[in-house]
Amino acid sequence: MFREWCTQAFLFIAGIFSGALVAAGMFAFVTMIGVVSRMAARTKSARMVLLYEDLVVIGATVGNILFLFEPSLIMPATGALWRIVFGFFAGVYVGCLSIALAELLNVVPIFSRRIKLNRGLTAFVLTFAFGKLCGAVIDLFLNG
Repeated sequence: MFREWCTQAFLFIAGIFSGALVAAGMFAFVTMIGVVSRMAARTKSARMVLLYEDLVVIGATVGNILFLFEPSLIMPATGALWRIVFGFFAGVYVGCLSIALAELLNVVPIFSRRIKLNRGLTAFVLTFAFGKLCGAVIDLFLNG
């Protein structure tokens, strides 16, 4: 009995510390590539960057809790609406993260120089975004 309790306590502590370490690494990565600060600068709300960072941490924490415990929320009428809202905000986050990472690595300028793309860079990037959107919608309806 005591041995089982010690095993469970060890697993709990190891899980908490491992999760905290992975979360810290993820937030350090997001901070390093400057997603939050760039979004604040673009929207001219740099004075609220600490609030934005706190909201990112809270959102990730709530998301992890929902992922881990999988609560059964009984909302037949509004369930689809909440999925749409969550999907929208998750898509915005992933899009901002990928664009910031691509910008950090200078992917678009290097690629456009390699293929000698002088005009239409905006259409080129929007085509990538539209392709990603179509792929996500197809995946949602075929595998969801």
